[in-house]
Amino acid sequence: MAKQTGGHLGGFSGKLGTVVGYMWRGRWCVRAHNPYPANPRTPRQVEHREMFRQEVQLAATMRAAVNKGFKEVSYELGMTPYNLFVHLNQHAFSLNEGIFTVDYSALRLSTGPLQEAVYGAPEWTADNVLTVRFEGGSGRWNDYVRLYVYCPEWSTGILTAPVYRKDKKVSVMLSDMFVGREVHVYGLVSNDEGLWAETTYVGSLVCDETAEDNEPQTEESAQPPVRPSAESRPTAINDKAIPASASTGPPAT
Repeated sequence: MAKQTGGHLGGFSGKLGTVVGYMWRGRWCVRAHNPYPANPRTPRQVEHREMFRQEVQLAATMRAAVNKGFKEVSYELGMTPYNLFVHLNQHAFSLNEGIFTVDYSALRLSTGPLQEAVYGAPEWTADNVLTVRFEGGSGRWNDYVRLYVYCPEWSTGILTAPVYRKDKKVSVMLSDMFVGREVHVYGLVSNDEGLWAETTYVGSLVCDETAEDNEPQTEESAQPPVRPSAESRPTAINDKAIPASASTGPPAT
């Protein structure tokens, strides 16, 4: 409701029909009424903003995989890898009564036309090594296969060094911070041209410190350990030290 000041020829303040009266620098002015405020803060708007904030935050914690898996496609679409991650993963997020939940089995960390590998269940041994065996599928033997291991409790993940499809196994040694905690494992395939396959959710497991070493003993593995050479020492990925795969793999790309 408008309030008139200074008599019938004076100015007014407040809404009057489709205009709003106000004083600016000592002068009475009017402007059109805007029924749509710039920041409505309705319950639905607040919920949407909070969900978007949580989604971008998750993308940031998974940046090692997101920045690689979406790099080429996001550039072609004029988007950032983070924005493409949020766009492609709406189905995996929900916010109920202020609690943000993620369906980790439905997340996509890469997209593209390459043939996916066929992965077995993740295996954990007492020496903190996580191993996944896979079949190369119909793709080229020299395509790269990586794992991305993510721990929700620590909001951190590790992207392994690449191996070839023909190697049929990829392993990574995790630090003690992962022991006793659940991790989610994803399989990623790429090539030298920058193309990627769709993400494969390999599975989840708890890194049990009581696990036994399931690797079969061979004459070679029974030998005393050899001090690693400079080439085989751990490689820093996503601020975590992880060793290169035991198999002869390609250089990191």
